[in-house]
Amino acid sequence: MNEDSILVKKHIIAPQACTGCGLCANVCKHGAIEMVLNHDGFLQPKVNSSICVNCGLCVKQCIALERNDKELGNKELTVDAYGAWNRDDDILLSSSSGGIFSALAHRVIEQGGIVFGVIWKDKLTASFSSADKIEDLAKMRGSKYVQALPLYVYRAVRRELLAGRLVLFSGTPCQVYALKKYLRKPYGNLLTIDIVCHGVPSHLLLKSYIFSKESMMGKQIGYVSFRDKPEGWQRYHVTCHYHDGALTSSAQQEDEYMNIFLSDKALNLACYNCSYASFPRQGDITVADYWGSEKHHYDWPVDKGISAVIVNSAKGKAVLDLCTTIVDFRPEDIKKIIEGQSAGFIRKNVLVPTERSKVLQLLRTRSLKYVHDWTCKRGKIGPFRLRYGSLLFKVLRFLQRGKSWLRNRVLS
Repeated sequence: MNEDSILVKKHIIAPQACTGCGLCANVCKHGAIEMVLNHDGFLQPKVNSSICVNCGLCVKQCIALERNDKELGNKELTVDAYGAWNRDDDILLSSSSGGIFSALAHRVIEQGGIVFGVIWKDKLTASFSSADKIEDLAKMRGSKYVQALPLYVYRAVRRELLAGRLVLFSGTPCQVYALKKYLRKPYGNLLTIDIVCHGVPSHLLLKSYIFSKESMMGKQIGYVSFRDKPEGWQRYHVTCHYHDGALTSSAQQEDEYMNIFLSDKALNLACYNCSYASFPRQGDITVADYWGSEKHHYDWPVDKGISAVIVNSAKGKAVLDLCTTIVDFRPEDIKKIIEGQSAGFIRKNVLVPTERSKVLQLLRTRSLKYVHDWTCKRGKIGPFRLRYGSLLFKVLRFLQRGKSWLRNRVLS
């Protein structure tokens, strides 16, 4: 069904570009919409027709049905940007990069505010939650490389704002945009952080990963930490924490989950043509890893983690000024930050990998190792893409090398 036909419907039918933001479920006053995982492992709305009153509000509010033609402009050349890291080593080392979210959240809670971010609900489910105590922030630290359940977080944010409370909301750019659309007007007591996002992988990948690790170890996983730093920030590890206290850990370059995720072959369709990643950014503050910072600043504590911080509003700048005693901010050229992970800032008109459908199919039917090898361990020989180590791969590689050797002999 194309998007034009969706617009004449009286209730939402997940469009192809659905981000899974959950705005439709939050605006439905009758509780008729639930966010569920589809066949490919991505969140989408499911409407209970026995409750739905056909008001059409969910269709009107859907961000995926908007005509959003925003392109990368010149504003990235004028924003204030920093390389930054938390001065508290314990927080810095337990954070994915520089511990900036923790510092901002700390200041908000100190002022009697409340923070909304993502925690692990269980080993397979990340979801939004709230914290108004410093000790509860630890659960929100660290990257959760899976699509988080939005639940009714936008409603909860509005309740706190209407009560006059200072609120910090941290999420992906599409989630921050969805929150703003839900609220319909700006609030002076709302601070938003958008996290530079690589895209959300299929939930099928996490399910397969957990099953593989549990089968190998013969014990149950409590949760997965995707960005541990036993060998430093640049060579981060993925660590599985088991219920009995055991740990298994692998460097990012050797981890099946991260390799498939970073291959871009199992992402949500909306992520290949993201309308929310470019400038102007969605949050008052944008936070990212500052990859490549070691090329420009040899005196920075790169092994512990460096964040990139981009200020997008006067409100964002005012909050950063409150954090100078707990965060080391170093002014930086925004171009250098973008160079480190350009895909996080420019995601317009990116071609969907031709192998995406096959990878998602394999995640439903084959082992994690098979999917990993098929996705990440195939080389190209002439017009062919073949699995490394296969007999045909070896034969063609042998012939290719023989041809090169013969040509070099003739030329010599």
